[in-house]
Amino acid sequence: MGATILGLGQWLPETVRGNDAWPADFGRGTGEAELLSDVTAGESGDACDRIVARHVATEHGDPFLGSRFRRVADDAMTACEAEALAARKALADARVDARDVDILLSWAAVPDHVHSGAPQVAHLAGASRALAITVDAACASALTQLILASALIKSGEARIVLLTQSHLLTRAFPLGHPASPNIGDAATAIVVSASSQPGILSTFGISHGEHYNAIGWRRSKENDTPWHQPGGPMYVGSYKPESARQLIQDTVRYGADTVRDAVARAGISVADLDVVASVQPRRWVPGAIAEALGLPEARAPQTFEDLAHLGGCGVVTNLIAARERVSSRSFVAALYAQGAGFTRAAAVVRFA
Repeated sequence: MGATILGLGQWLPETVRGNDAWPADFGRGTGEAELLSDVTAGESGDACDRIVARHVATEHGDPFLGSRFRRVADDAMTACEAEALAARKALADARVDARDVDILLSWAAVPDHVHSGAPQVAHLAGASRALAITVDAACASALTQLILASALIKSGEARIVLLTQSHLLTRAFPLGHPASPNIGDAATAIVVSASSQPGILSTFGISHGEHYNAIGWRRSKENDTPWHQPGGPMYVGSYKPESARQLIQDTVRYGADTVRDAVARAGISVADLDVVASVQPRRWVPGAIAEALGLPEARAPQTFEDLAHLGGCGVVTNLIAARERVSSRSFVAALYAQGAGFTRAAAVVRFA
């Protein structure tokens, strides 16, 4: 028995924030905050570094890094509600009744509470018979969820697994933050089902604990107390700036290498890929990964211009965009995501 993706869904907030929301003299800033809004090319001079250097040059002087719009969730919207809305769309796309879901795996970039929101997501989505679990690999969560879902189905532990992701991160980025224009809100979902004809051809993932402190939630340097102790507001920053800078420099290399590993496990060649659906910390990152793989950039859709960086939701949003654009009903896609902690993962999926 194999596993296949039956349905995809996304929820986008109604509020659209254009670039005119920032003052005319808005800039990227300096120091630690700049890590989240700047990319520099590595110094090895290899193909990946040359690709990154070419794209970085096009961003010079642009605080928006190519983004024009981004969606912003209302304060009243919870992560659980957003994920449930995306889940209902994915279930409708898959033509699956929510009550038939065996397991739900949830991830929230900004959870409503410290404890797991997965049971609430299942309840709101109507998956009343599901075991609901939080799976957190930061922006790589959609792919790690897919790896687990595939294994659960192949082992016979489940027949239908619902994966949900939410990225309501604009509420953690004040407008004055240098990276604020590059962050958007969204929720996405994937329905994975048992199938006699496997659609998930392979998965691959690896974690790099040496980069654990590269990106994370923290307070100011002067008052950086742990989250469970009193202190000031928390924000996304770095405890190890040099490690964060290295990860950002190597995003394209990591993406290409991880996809190659997944492709090798699938027993196909990179040339067989019709689509590369990737996370999009920058507008150009999906296309740059495709180029590093020797594929046309057009095979890697991006929604950054209209939605900005969506964290772990970006790979699903770009997969939905790809499915809408592919002319044939059958295509093979490589999915790639990476997340703080640090984890990188990929999958090769056939859509019939």
